[in-house]
Amino acid sequence: MQIIIKTPPGEVERARKWWAGLEAQWKMAYNEAVYGKGPTLEPPREDELMLLLIQVDTLRFAGPLAPHPNLSFALTNLSGLIPLYRLTYLSVSNMLVESLEPLRRHTNLEHLFVYDNRLGSLAGIEGMKGLKDLYCQNNRITSLGPISGLHQLENLYVSGNPLEKVDGLGAEHKAQLKNFYLLPCPALPDEEVIRVEHTLGIRCMKG
Repeated sequence: MQIIIKTPPGEVERARKWWAGLEAQWKMAYNEAVYGKGPTLEPPREDELMLLLIQVDTLRFAGPLAPHPNLSFALTNLSGLIPLYRLTYLSVSNMLVESLEPLRRHTNLEHLFVYDNRLGSLAGIEGMKGLKDLYCQNNRITSLGPISGLHQLENLYVSGNPLEKVDGLGAEHKAQLKNFYLLPCPALPDEEVIRVEHTLGIRCMKG
């Protein structure tokens, strides 16, 4: 069954301007991973474009080194996700992304997978109060501070980052947190792992 979206001309024009303003890498990413057209700059059909902007709540982009890639190249930023604020599930893995700041207004996200990137910080996720899954292992993250207010987290993967302390994680997380994968973190002292387990009562798992 074909879905037909009747959209006011003004909305269509704004959507076209959004597409025209996208970086080339994001045009190719949407065409390859979402529309199945390969890494082309070709603009999508009007109905395809409006579905993306109005209805899509799940997106997955996996770089060429991922176990199951759907992109033939690695994205370097998340700028192309603005203004897809309906997203509840987002996976951008095995890329060259350095910042989550473009996600600052994506407060509906419940599942965020950004492992195997070049992230130096988690800044940008503070407003995701309903976030349940955060997979950010194998990056360059030095602080977990931005998760301090995210008390709905159930699965948190931060292993493989240059963490020297476990800040941001508190007793408020314990009720919901089911899995906390912290190890290995080569720069993290054993005393800090013991503190988290004994003081917060949160088991630090390896994986």
